[in-house]
Parts: sequence; C-alpha cells; structure tokens
Amino acid sequence: MKAVFRRCWKLVSAVRRHVFSPRGFAVLALVAVGFVLGVLVAQVWTSDDSSSDNARQLPAGADDSRDPASQSDVESTAADQGAASDSTGGANEQPPTDSASSESAEDQSSTTPGTGTDPTTPETEASPNPAVVVLDQEPPTYEEALAMAAALAPLTIYPSDCMSPLPHPDLMPNAPRAYRFGIHQGVDFRCFTLGHDAVAALDGRVVLAVGNYQDPDSDDRDELLEIAGDLQATPPFTLLTLYGNFVVIDHGVFPFLGHVVTVYAHLHEVDHDIRVGQTIRAGARVGEIGNRGTHAAANGDFYEDPHLHWELHIDNLYLGAGLSPQETREVYTTLFSEALG
Repeated sequence: MKAVFRRCWKLVSAVRRHVFSPRGFAVLALVAVGFVLGVLVAQVWTSDDSSSDNARQLPAGADDSRDPASQSDVESTAADQGAASDSTGGANEQPPTDSASSESAEDQSSTTPGTGTDPTTPETEASPNPAVVVLDQEPPTYEEALAMAAALAPLTIYPSDCMSPLPHPDLMPNAPRAYRFGIHQGVDFRCFTLGHDAVAALDGRVVLAVGNYQDPDSDDRDELLEIAGDLQATPPFTLLTLYGNFVVIDHGVFPFLGHVVTVYAHLHEVDHDIRVGQTIRAGARVGEIGNRGTHAAANGDFYEDPHLHWELHIDNLYLGAGLSPQETREVYTTLFSEALG
C-alpha cells in the first residue's frame, strides 16, 4: 500500500514540475489563446447567419431604403404582367371551333350529341349554332374571295349535273351544322337518286382516294358525334369519318392566287380508274355520287338523299370562309359563271 502511495506521489510531483515549468506555461498560454479565438469566430459566424435570416424574413414594406419611384415601377410592371397573363389565359380557354363540314343539312335532325360541362363555370345551355369560326389564318375579304373566284371561273367545270345549291344557303359554305357543332365548308349538290357522276372541276393530280369506306353503325356514329359535343367542335378525325368515300385533287399553285385543292365526298363509289398520283383532266369522272358517311348510310340506307359534298380550298382555307350567306352565294355564282353558261 505504501509502495502504491509513493508511486502516485512521484507522478503528481512530476506533473507539478512540468505544469509550472516554462514549457508548461507556454502550452497553457497557447491553449487559452486558441480557446479565445474559437469563441470569437463562433460569435462572428452566428451574427452573419442571423443577419441573413432577418433579410430573408423581412416583411413587405419594411425595406425603407428602396427608392419609392423604383418600387412604384416594379409594382406597375408586375401589374402589367398579371394583366397580360390573364388576357392570354382567357384566349387559351376559348373552346376550339370547327370550320369544316361533310354532310347535308338533313343530317342535322339525326342526333343531338351531348355536351361537356366545366365544373369551374356555371352550366349554360349550348347554342345549336356556333357563335364564331376559329380559322388557322386570316380569311380573304369578300372582294378578295370574289377576285379568286373570277380568276378560277374560266378553268372550272361544274362538278355535278345535280341540283344547283346556289339558291339554298343551307347547302353552301358557312352554314351551321349543329348536329356536330361545326360549320359547313363545302357545297352540297343534291341528286335525289343514284346514277349521277362527280367530275373533276379543274385539271390536277389525285393525292388521296378512299373507295373502300365502311359506314359505322348508328350507335357508333352517335358516339363520334358526342365527342364533337364535348369539344363544341368537329375533330378532324371525326370529319374524315363523315366524308365516306372521297377523293382529293391537288390543282397546284396558281400565280397571284395560291394553292388550290378540291374535295369530292359522300361518293357511292370511287371510279375504278382513279389512282393516287395520277393526273386528271377537268371533267373526268371521279366517281358515282352517293350518301356514304351520312346518317342514312349509318342506318343501312344507301339510297336516301344522295349528294355530292364538294369543297374548294385555297391556301388551306375553303373559298368563302367567314363570309355572309349573300356574299358566299355571290362568290360561288362567280366561280361557276362560265361553267353554267
């Protein structure tokens, strides 16, 4: 026991000699200086973080150092941007509106498609007639359309020997097609019986021919029209379904006029000699006029109201787009003036 005590006392004496020696005081001084520097650095770091947090959390209006004029300019710019955003949003929310057609006015009584409702807006009753027609480009004015028709008149052949549609606004472009929430963009030549031919109105080249069309049954057709009701417009794929058998002829680009294309729809059959890519002369047979693609054909009746649905497009817009019924009649009367003598 005494031996252990003596050994401990020797250790304590050795520690005292080292601590109270010059080297020991130097070590203690370095430790003290390091501790003080650490405390100072910690205080500076904490102060910087606090200042940064206060700057981020400063409430609106608390920064008195900002120039009032600059603040006013910023607020004015933000208000202008908000107004522009609201205006753009309103434009984007406009429902799409179709500008094409494929059937006669008699089909309007076939089916009334359902309409979609927006849960964020009050429910309103849909108008059977579209209020506006949204076009991909600005349509020609009445004077411009009349000049286009006059330029094409010497080259245009009457595409059918059936009843003239000119006195009947419901058979002309821009007539509403409420059953599909669209606008008629063609001319309907009503024939009443089979056995009438559709002929090419101008020289051109066949670019599309559908001669094996299968009419959907009445229920399937109604479902397609319900989609148009939900959209308040006729989707392009639905419009193609309503064409039935049809042929598209590209007549090329006319100087000072534009790119001219014609469509021949509701054909009972396409002429057997029609081939995509072939050239075709004005007056050449395109096919037999029928009612394929219509409500009657969907019900299995291929003899009710056969008619040629004929369209003339110039630079992606049908001739007469956006015109009044009287203006449309004048334009197409001019177009067919030489063909009718």
